[in-house]
Amino acid sequence: MKITPIVTLLILLCAAKMTSANTCENNFLAEGDPRNGAEFSTSTTISGLNSASALGQLRAIALADGFKVLGEESTATQGTLTIEQKNGRHPFLIYLTSVNKGAAADVSIRTRLNRRTAAKPEDIRSGMCGMIARIKTGAEGEKIAAAARAAIVPEPLVEIQPRWLAKDIYRMSKRKTTEMITAHYKGKRYLLDGTVGTPLENDGTIELWYKVTIDRNSIFETLDTKESMFWPPIVCRMAPEARARAAKLQEGEFAKLTGTVDHYWQGSPSKLVLKDCRFH
Repeated sequence: MKITPIVTLLILLCAAKMTSANTCENNFLAEGDPRNGAEFSTSTTISGLNSASALGQLRAIALADGFKVLGEESTATQGTLTIEQKNGRHPFLIYLTSVNKGAAADVSIRTRLNRRTAAKPEDIRSGMCGMIARIKTGAEGEKIAAAARAAIVPEPLVEIQPRWLAKDIYRMSKRKTTEMITAHYKGKRYLLDGTVGTPLENDGTIELWYKVTIDRNSIFETLDTKESMFWPPIVCRMAPEARARAAKLQEGEFAKLTGTVDHYWQGSPSKLVLKDCRFH
């Protein structure tokens, strides 16, 4: 079985010298079989640093090294930045995490390569620890982080018919994993307008499921018509103030909603789930 070598990989994370990453190097782990997708991770503790500063700096470092920043989830004490390798035939996700530990922060990086993708562990270690080594402490680091956050462009509100969003997700699912689809869409904001099924109560909220299958009764069938039965439903989980109104809708009625993508779920059926949905 042929295992294709990975192109550039995480070496592109940086070209910095490893002056302060000894702990990072010692904590490096290479696990798994490349045929299934090898996993790599490392971590270190940096004094005089907080989680927000670390993640802001890692955002700047990732962008400078040509990575695509997909999203960030964070609280006052911890957070994770998801980035993706831009180059190569098979992009993969990389997770950069920071957690406050008193007057220090635990910083970690982990990734899982695609199946049948080979990489030298020493190259991965060099890239990961080189990235961590570029994090600054004190006022210098805070300034870098603040500049990186100031450059963030808020997600626009995109108006799209639910069926065409479902089509996009279906096409992507043929070449990307569930995890990748979630990473690419999470946090995106949509304005959706279409017919819904019967409102469903689930986990303390009301869900509205948009109908995405194209009517097959038309004599002008297209590939979309035949394929649409496999498109994943678009599910809107309603915000508290919109639940009562949503619950009054009936099968086949229209709903025009705004919402933010939370995750993609693969199953029977697969679905793209939006949260905090409100009537527009």
